[in-house]
Amino acid sequence: MIDNVGSATELFRLMPENCRLYLSEKGLLRVSIPQKEYEGRAFLALAFPFETKVEYIAVQNEAKEELGMIVSLSDFDSETGTLVEAELKKKYFAPKILRITKLQEKYGSTFWDCETDHGPLSFTVKDTHRSFLRAGEDRIFVVDHNGCRYEIESISGLDKKSHSKIELYL
Repeated sequence: MIDNVGSATELFRLMPENCRLYLSEKGLLRVSIPQKEYEGRAFLALAFPFETKVEYIAVQNEAKEELGMIVSLSDFDSETGTLVEAELKKKYFAPKILRITKLQEKYGSTFWDCETDHGPLSFTVKDTHRSFLRAGEDRIFVVDHNGCRYEIESISGLDKKSHSKIELYL
């Protein structure tokens, strides 16, 4: 149990003056934070993943413990910004579903064939109703059985056939 709520809610703001983000020789993201006596692997997590990709970025160690927060990526130089954006792009990769060509329910799962901004994709969703993450009135993310995310930017923007295929699950 936390004795001091204040310590649990303190934000250690990461700035160029108190941390350095860089790639290791093996291409892994690392961070050096002298004030916390930490230098090692860094993992990034967006505090508001549906809202912004350049603000409130948590930097975590290998145990997923938060080391600090980048409040705004614009506080850092462009090289660091590019590095962080590339890492976030990999972590939060979500192809955009443009059209649903086939949606079949079988054995409690739905099997999807879609046209996306990365070409045709097929994936399986278990417990379809619970695998939709709403990100506003008209935007959803579909999470497949492997945890991969697929974005439908605008439900109302889908063609009629695609919309009718998912209408039951909305």
